[in-house]
Amino acid sequence: MEAKKLLRYGVEFTQRYRTATDKYTREAACLELQLRHSLLPMEPTDLVAGRHRRLPLGVLPQEFWGLGYYMDEAAFGALTRDETLSAPEQQQAQELIRFWHTENTRAKIVAAYPPEWTEEFACQVPYTTPTNGFLLHRISGIQMDPTRLLRLGVGGLLDLVREKSTGNPAFYAGVQQALLLLRDVCLRYADQAQQNGRPDLEADLRHIAWQPAATFRQALQLAYLFMVVSGTWNYGRMDQYLGAYLHRDLAAGTLTEEEALDLLSDLWCRIEERNDYFDSRVILGGCDRPKGADTFALLAMETTRRRRGVVPQLTLRCYTGMDRRLYDTALDVIGEGTTFPMLYNDDVNIPAVMDAFGVDAATAQGYVPFGCGEYVLCNQSIGTPSGTLHTLHVLNELLYGDRAEAFLTAADFEELYNRYLDRIRHLARYQAAHQKLEYDVCGRECAFLYFSIAFDDCLERGLGVLEGGLRHLGGTLEVYGNINAADSLTAIRRLVYQQHTVTPARMAEALRTDFAGQEPLRRLLLDQPKYGNDHPEADEMTARLHRDVCTIVRDCAPQTGLDSYLVVIINNELNAVFGTATGASADGRRAGQYMANGNNPMSGMDQKGVTALLNSLVKLDTHVHAGAVQNMRFSREMFTTLRPKLEGLLNTYFRRGGAQSMITVLSRGDLEAALKEPEKYRNLVVRVGGFSARFVDLQPVVQQELIRRTLY
Repeated sequence: MEAKKLLRYGVEFTQRYRTATDKYTREAACLELQLRHSLLPMEPTDLVAGRHRRLPLGVLPQEFWGLGYYMDEAAFGALTRDETLSAPEQQQAQELIRFWHTENTRAKIVAAYPPEWTEEFACQVPYTTPTNGFLLHRISGIQMDPTRLLRLGVGGLLDLVREKSTGNPAFYAGVQQALLLLRDVCLRYADQAQQNGRPDLEADLRHIAWQPAATFRQALQLAYLFMVVSGTWNYGRMDQYLGAYLHRDLAAGTLTEEEALDLLSDLWCRIEERNDYFDSRVILGGCDRPKGADTFALLAMETTRRRRGVVPQLTLRCYTGMDRRLYDTALDVIGEGTTFPMLYNDDVNIPAVMDAFGVDAATAQGYVPFGCGEYVLCNQSIGTPSGTLHTLHVLNELLYGDRAEAFLTAADFEELYNRYLDRIRHLARYQAAHQKLEYDVCGRECAFLYFSIAFDDCLERGLGVLEGGLRHLGGTLEVYGNINAADSLTAIRRLVYQQHTVTPARMAEALRTDFAGQEPLRRLLLDQPKYGNDHPEADEMTARLHRDVCTIVRDCAPQTGLDSYLVVIINNELNAVFGTATGASADGRRAGQYMANGNNPMSGMDQKGVTALLNSLVKLDTHVHAGAVQNMRFSREMFTTLRPKLEGLLNTYFRRGGAQSMITVLSRGDLEAALKEPEKYRNLVVRVGGFSARFVDLQPVVQQELIRRTLY
């Protein structure tokens, strides 16, 4: 945005913020200005309106620069030095920075921290800092169902809100303003469509500004615009809320499959332009969907196959008795190298969600993964991952860091292990309390009006999504380093406490010095049993640590007033980035090396074949967390000449309790070749962890970790 225009925007946004009488009308007024500048004009060839750009000042649940009311101080700092601005204008920019430095929502959260929190965790996010974890700031992973909006339309929702406006007038007044703003957005795009000579699109946009969606085009357009203005980066169970419209239009002959594919392709473009590859989930599948949902799912997979992008993160919920065409098509698309759809096993996940979240079967059927694979209850819960816990770093601190006395004085392995769990318990309590504090501050400062319109119960209760309107207030904690920590514990138990071949002092010194002069000991550690090989001892330790950490975190929920607080083991690229600042570990890993990804074995340590790998994966309890990722790399031959073998492996894995599978299909040598000649491999897409990316765009440490993963 040009300097003078940005300054004018910042001044007016701040004035609206300061002069509003309550948080609801304040947010609506600020959103009106924000959307006027962030929603971009349509291109003449667009089939779906809603181009969007980020602004350095605004109010959103999640943005690069914070949450709630946020500011990018660097962008406004540049204005204080911009020679196209007068001295008084530069001073205005400085005053804006001073105001928002303490008035932004994230700053208010941090200001409420007890000192001990910042002593234990980092509050900024330089992921290369050695730390127990980070306190994050975001309201992320929102998965909404726009069905009520599509069924009633903007006008119908306005009527509904007016009927309820006696309970909490300020809340309902803000909601009305937000709905009127959504109407204005539709009409503004209708005017642009008219100018572009697009009478069909103009008619659809004018229709949805006032009336319920009547066609697939209208439903798709209204749902997408609602997601954009709300600030969510995820798109919910799209086949559930769009499938019936598609089925009806195809049956009536008012829409062809190719026209539907064109619409979805343009929608995929809009999603990609929003540039958020950690989220951008589109959910397909599940047994509780309406007629036509399977048709939509097949077309969505075909769209992804044709586009070969890194978003949307197409996700397929599979279950016994589903239409076989969906599963076969999914494997076909994955086999072509798209990394999508990700496969989720409802037969395992629905009972697991029931236990983990404490909900009934009907509610659990609405589970959806978001972001890197965390679960929430669609339209009923928020499960923001607002903290990270680095369990390998915590163990290293007890082995040879500031708390090394724990290792040196432990009488036996069980005493060391319990001291480790006590430390995790202490840190998890702080993280859970931070999660609740973040929600409380956001609830005081922000209404998140569009979330409150869509989420179940908010309109009925007359309360915003974070002030008591939400049915299920949950949180999640990202946990990293579990597999390396478990393999380290296996080695310590065997060598120090069972075989007595290594003393605690010698082990601690070797780890502290990154095995300087101790290469034989490092080789001995590497030779100990490792998770991922169906080894009873290694897998038992991993399953035990997994269950204990997840249980400790889950038990924090009632202490903080959350309905649930659950571990997510999603390991995006942070397993590699965190590893660069993590010291040597007792599994034989060198200091600065990447760590294992998600629930997967350490790269290259699964040496007994794919059956052994899958046998290890299913030993980890799925009923005690809110999502974990299983990344698998298969050769192209497995999807062509060996397809029956592949299907047998996956079927057995899912039948024995496999919850999920994220698959990358490669030819042998692809990744090494891409390092040498990246210009020839621009379209090589890989599954990193909870997200996909073009291999050549990744950091070198992430590329190396991917290369070391076993290819089956």
